[in-house]
Amino acid sequence: MLNSLPRKLMLAISVWLLGALFCVGITLNITWRLEDRGIAINEAGSLRKQSYLMLAMVQAQQTQTLPQEISVFEKKLANLADLKKRPLILGTQNLQPLQAVQNGFTPFKNKILAAAQTSQTSPQLLTDTRTFIASIDNLVKSIETENTHSIKIMRMAQGILMLMAIVSAMLSVLLLNRLVIRPLSKLNQGIQKISDGHLDTRVHIPTHDEFNQVSEGFNHMVQRLQDAYQHLEDKVKQKTVDLARTNQELSTLYEMTAFLHKAPSNKDTMTVFLQKVMQLTGAPSGSIRLLNQEGEHMDMTAHINVPPALLANADCTDAHACLCGDALFEPDFVIYPMESADPQLLCHKLQLDHLTVYQIQLREQTLGLLTLYYDRNQTDPHQELPIITLLCSQLAVSIENNRLSLRETQFAVVEERNIMAQGLHDSIAQSLSFLNLQLQMLETALAKNNGSKIAQHMAFLNTGVQQCYDDVRELLSNFRLKMALASFQEILNSVIERFKMQTPIDVKLQYASAGQDLSPQQQLQLVFIVQEALSNIRKHAKASQVLIDFSHQKDHINLLIRDNGVGFDTAVNKEHHGHHIGLSIMQERIAQIQGDIAIESAPNHGTSIHVSIHPQ
Repeated sequence: MLNSLPRKLMLAISVWLLGALFCVGITLNITWRLEDRGIAINEAGSLRKQSYLMLAMVQAQQTQTLPQEISVFEKKLANLADLKKRPLILGTQNLQPLQAVQNGFTPFKNKILAAAQTSQTSPQLLTDTRTFIASIDNLVKSIETENTHSIKIMRMAQGILMLMAIVSAMLSVLLLNRLVIRPLSKLNQGIQKISDGHLDTRVHIPTHDEFNQVSEGFNHMVQRLQDAYQHLEDKVKQKTVDLARTNQELSTLYEMTAFLHKAPSNKDTMTVFLQKVMQLTGAPSGSIRLLNQEGEHMDMTAHINVPPALLANADCTDAHACLCGDALFEPDFVIYPMESADPQLLCHKLQLDHLTVYQIQLREQTLGLLTLYYDRNQTDPHQELPIITLLCSQLAVSIENNRLSLRETQFAVVEERNIMAQGLHDSIAQSLSFLNLQLQMLETALAKNNGSKIAQHMAFLNTGVQQCYDDVRELLSNFRLKMALASFQEILNSVIERFKMQTPIDVKLQYASAGQDLSPQQQLQLVFIVQEALSNIRKHAKASQVLIDFSHQKDHINLLIRDNGVGFDTAVNKEHHGHHIGLSIMQERIAQIQGDIAIESAPNHGTSIHVSIHPQ
């Protein structure tokens, strides 16, 4: 019943309250009795005064108001008689003195009235008066005695109340200390220890109330907290291991990415890549096979610790006959357990446990396969999938970049060959065609034995051969031109200096550049245009001065080539066939760099070539 702290406190408070109410009730009762007894003492005292007054009135023969005084006396005596009906006010010990006063009043009244009628006072009246007043004094004394007794009782009750207050205060402190303060202190100490990291702390409160329940709940909470903390520590340790592994993977990925982008994708590079993958996975052996363009054959590009039997097996290089070739049609990677494979497979006969095959893939195009071979003591490397897949992607990028670089080189060779073929066709082929025509005409002249024609055609042949020789030298000079000089201005200066070695024509260069450097393609085509323009000027213009004005601003490139030669009619191309061929060559070259070219010329007014490029 008393296993609850509120019940304990309510019981203690109720007991103390009942005791206090009892003592307060006693003091209230005594206070009321003291008040009424005070009235009784006053009334009794006034009776004594009234008796002396009536005696004095008789002695002074002033009895006019004597009946009134007697009436007042009777009323006061009646009031005292009413008080005796209230035992809490007048005790039984006061009843006899009161009865004596009541019994003595009638004779006293009669004697006073008789003396008032005779107007004579006798010594006996005085004696009787004193006797009657003594009875009144006896009543007052009895009431005062009762008051004294009641005051003692009230003081006793007040002492009890004071003692109860002291005892209750002490009991309250003891109870609060035992029932509240001590359990709270234990809980606070436990909380402090928990806050300091001592999760093994437990609080024991040997009571049968709410604090016991709180302590049990506290211990349960701490136990769960300790379990959670332990679990959290385990998770932190696992996360730390995972983080270290992730850092290692990222470091490996970074190193391999940097390595693959710097080194060419040859056999040595792929061997290093395969070694790194085998270190990450713990695989004892591995291979890298790349598909050919037709996707039918796999070349064993790199291999480490692969059994010779597998290397010599033709099925291992056939994309459709090899077991690993099935991975070409699967996403990401494939694991082949040997226990469920065909016993006739060479992999099964070599006592391998399983194979893990990753695709070397770029933009959904499979370039090859990475195969890891595991013996029976190795575990399944599922956890290595993300990093290995990323590494294979980087390898695929490296392979594709190497192939693109090779294609770019091949394209550059083809483009250079096209330039040479174009130059030979536009210059040497035309000259050879002219020489062939002159030879035919020479044969005709020889057949007719026409000496003047023979000499004329021989002169044309000599001139054509010399021109053809000059064209060959010029083409060779153009093809040998190095584009690795410090600036485009130096390239132009070298072209001009070579032109001055071939002809006495004065060439002036005006160069202004405030934009970015020209691309190699822009430099190459602009140099070829300048060379072709200078060649046409040397052959046909009969000029004495040439101006080359180059301007490169932020958003515009301008090139002007102007001579003071004989010029030509741009509407007539047949008469200036050489000009026509050179201008067509320049138009083709400027089209390769998305530029525009304009030719302005008139007979005897020279020729101007305007080249304009708008960089993007």
